[in-house]
Amino acid sequence: MLKSSNMVYRTLVIGVIFLFIGMSVQSSIGFSNNDDTTPPVTTCTLAPPEPDGNNGWYVSDVTVTLNATDDMSGVKEIRYTINNGAIHVITGNYGYFILDDDGKDILVEYWAIDNAGNVEPKKKRYIDIDQTEPEVEVCWEMIGGRPVDGWKMIGRANAIDDISGMERVEFYWDFKLRDTDIGPGPYYECEFIFTCNFSLKGFILNPKFTDEYVKFRALIIILTNLPEIVQNSGVAFDNAGNMDYDMIFEYFSSPEVYIDGIVLFRRITLPNNYTGHIGRFYIDASFNLY
Repeated sequence: MLKSSNMVYRTLVIGVIFLFIGMSVQSSIGFSNNDDTTPPVTTCTLAPPEPDGNNGWYVSDVTVTLNATDDMSGVKEIRYTINNGAIHVITGNYGYFILDDDGKDILVEYWAIDNAGNVEPKKKRYIDIDQTEPEVEVCWEMIGGRPVDGWKMIGRANAIDDISGMERVEFYWDFKLRDTDIGPGPYYECEFIFTCNFSLKGFILNPKFTDEYVKFRALIIILTNLPEIVQNSGVAFDNAGNMDYDMIFEYFSSPEVYIDGIVLFRRITLPNNYTGHIGRFYIDASFNLY
């Protein structure tokens, strides 16, 4: 009878222990699933942290890092989309991805889900990326002028940028900045007077001198140092700060005095700033038209 009582007692104690263990486990599970009604919170950071181009544009790849927190049941996963595309899933509370395509107002939406099933409201981030250089074509034309005043040049450019848009075109002639045309384009233009150094040597008639100019009639003179080939370019800048250029080398000839290096039977007017010798019948002088 005593032996039977001990067995009953042990059975009762073991049952009570299991009962408390079961209540404890049930209580813990109930807290995780039922008491967590708060969604997780996700933060979004970018690298570079600020746009590395102009006017709010990135000109490099952008790394997007998502970090979610949940103080109760914990974060199960983070989800995100790019421009309303497919849903991407990051398991856990941390992850990143890289944006390497150009675009204006690239939409990144992101949200997290915790282990209790709470879903965070979607958050949005807009990002502008332009890593593409603009396209530019340039041409030049001489539209008038004379040696005493210089030669009137006109430069024309066609420049486009499909992402951030065009900002300006800079015009260079003979390695010097001549003008800047600012605006969205696609057509740009500049005008300037081109001057240069050259020398004359040969036979002349009837020279006339004033404080401003010298005139004479050329019998035969050789013109040297006038550039035949001139480097010029147009440099295009988009709103993000990307640039490209169109560089060309053009044949240059003066409509006034340059005829294959030799001037025959022409009336010539040049500025009176020469160095050298101009006599009644002979010239050996250099002119600085800069």
